[in-house]
Amino acid sequence: MRFFLHNNPLFVTQGLITEQPLLSIGQMIARIHNSFDPFKEGMRTHALYLLFISMLCGLVTIKAYAEDNNQNTPSNFTLIITMTPAACALDPELQKLRQCQDGFTLTISSLQAEWPNGKRLENCSREPTNLSPLQERVVERVMPDKQLRDEDWQRNGSCTGMTPNVYFRTIATYAKRLVVPPELATPRDTVLAKSFIINRLQQLNPGLTEKSLLLRCTPYAGHELPILTTVRSCYNNQGQYDACFAAPKSNCPANVIIHGAP
Repeated sequence: MRFFLHNNPLFVTQGLITEQPLLSIGQMIARIHNSFDPFKEGMRTHALYLLFISMLCGLVTIKAYAEDNNQNTPSNFTLIITMTPAACALDPELQKLRQCQDGFTLTISSLQAEWPNGKRLENCSREPTNLSPLQERVVERVMPDKQLRDEDWQRNGSCTGMTPNVYFRTIATYAKRLVVPPELATPRDTVLAKSFIINRLQQLNPGLTEKSLLLRCTPYAGHELPILTTVRSCYNNQGQYDACFAAPKSNCPANVIIHGAP
């Protein structure tokens, strides 16, 4: 079964245009020495000192900006795939939505941005999605409910640095690439080994490693084993599979229940 990034901003420093030729730092120092005047040496030494301090401050500012810009750029992304029958069975509020009414077996919940320092931002903008009708039709194949799409954009998508169009297009692209084993879309409850699920996903998706996957489970009333509720696949900011961040951790035991579609 198959599911149907910002160049750094260019900063330009505007300076005054003069008729004098631009001099390198070495040329400036040579010109000062060639016009040596003992009565003005103190002033020139002071000027060189100020020039050095200004350059040093500028370098510190550039370094600080680069570090700050790096901290505000997501380094990784996590695609959250929902086992829809399980979600519908566990949450009565979802049962009236299309993904439950129409019998979807797998849907996408979100594409979460991850930062190098482990932070995660939410609700970064109130910009509406305003997708074109064509893009709506493409995205609703994996995110069928507009209400959930809008909520996800406000909570997570708005913090990725992408526009709504790019965000949902990226989700559709990742979902289309990811091949899901048919064992995860079963008409009846099935018990599978966690290792089997991971191995099958790796077999069907070249480049996907065990560290790029994270399984999450939820206790299932009346059953000894928990139910598999989400599968997370992790990417770097170039769209390649990458190791998932430390949190949240996989909480599934050796064997899990795959809830069958009604």
